[in-house]
Amino acid sequence: MKKFLKISGISVGVLLVLLIAHYFIIKHLDKEVFAGSESLVDEKLTAGSPKRLPSYFVDGERFYIKIPIGGEDTLLGFGDTGGGISMILPDSKNKGSLPSKVKTGILKGVMPIEYILFNDMVLDSSFPKPFPLRSFVLRNPFKRITSPHLIIPPMEDELKFMTKVQPEMEAFLGQAFFMNKSWTFDYPNKEIWVNTPIDETQRISPSVQTVGFKKDENNVHLYGHPRIRVEIDGDSLDVLFDTGATIVPSEDGKKQMKTNKKTLGGSFIAISVFQKWRKNHPEWTFYPKADLAGDVIEVPLVKIGDHQVGPVLFATRPDENWSEGMIVSMDKIVKGAIGGSALKYFKVMIDYNSELIRFEKPMAKQD
Repeated sequence: MKKFLKISGISVGVLLVLLIAHYFIIKHLDKEVFAGSESLVDEKLTAGSPKRLPSYFVDGERFYIKIPIGGEDTLLGFGDTGGGISMILPDSKNKGSLPSKVKTGILKGVMPIEYILFNDMVLDSSFPKPFPLRSFVLRNPFKRITSPHLIIPPMEDELKFMTKVQPEMEAFLGQAFFMNKSWTFDYPNKEIWVNTPIDETQRISPSVQTVGFKKDENNVHLYGHPRIRVEIDGDSLDVLFDTGATIVPSEDGKKQMKTNKKTLGGSFIAISVFQKWRKNHPEWTFYPKADLAGDVIEVPLVKIGDHQVGPVLFATRPDENWSEGMIVSMDKIVKGAIGGSALKYFKVMIDYNSELIRFEKPMAKQD
C-alpha cells in the first residue's frame, strides 16, 4: 500500500510539474505575441467588391448578421463594434453541421476552450471573417491559431443574462469581426454592406471624421474599438462607436418609458457628464433607474459631423468604466458610447483601413 501511495504521489507530482511548465511556456509565448510587431492581416479579408450581407434589424436600432453555415442554415450573429471576443453561444454549437466542426484549444496555458474555424463553418469565401486579436491568443496546444475562428465559451452568468434578454442571439460578432474591413450600416433602410471603402479625398467633408484606434509602436491596430467625436450641448466628446449598445429596462423603466421590450437600442454616458447635463438642463426628460445598470436621460439633439439628430437615449455608466476599463483597448479615454439610439437616424460608412467614418441621413427606400 505504501509503495502504491508513493508511486501515486510521484505521478501526481510529475503531472503537476508538467502542468506548471506548460503554463509558463504558454505565458512566455503569449508575452512574445503581445510585444511583437506581427500583423495578421490577410489581404483576402480586406479586398473584394461591395457585398450586401443578409441581416436582421431590431427596431431599426441594432442588427444581426446572418452567418451562412451550410444549406439554408444560418446563425444570427449580433453585430457589436464595441464588443469583445467574437463567439458562438454554447446552445448554438449543435446547430446544423456545426458539431463536427468543433475543436478544442488552450487559452492562457491551462484553460481548454472550444472553437470553430470560420472557414470550416462558412464556405462562402467572400463572407467577412473575424480577425484574430493579438491580445487574445488561442493555441493548439503550443502553436498559435491564427486562422479566423469563433470561440465557444462556457455558459456563465453574463452569457445566461445575454441570452435571456436577447433570446434570438446565436452568435456574437465583436470588434475582431469588423477590423481591417470597410462597412456600411444603413439603419433607415436596414442594410449591411461590407467592402465599401471611404476615399481619402473625402477627408475634407464635414460629414467625414477620423477614427481613433489603439496601435502599437509600428502603427498596427491592437484592438478594433473605434473612437469618434460627437457634440452635445456645445461640448465635443470622445465616444466609442458602439453598434451593440443596449439598454435593458428595469420594471420601473418599462413603465416610465412606456415599453414592454426586454431591450432597447441605446447609447452610454459617463456619470460625470450626465450630472452636468442634469444640472444645466433640468427640462431634459430623465428616467431614474430605468436601465438595470443606471439612469436614463433623453438628449434632444446630438451633433455628429454636420448633422443634428434626436432625441437620443443615454444610459449612465460609471466614469471608471471608461477611464480604467475601455482605455485598455482605446487610444484615448472616452466619455461614453454612441449606439443605436443615435445611429438609427444614419447611414454610416466606417473604414477601419483608412480610419475614416462618414455619416449620411438618407431617405428610407419605399417598399
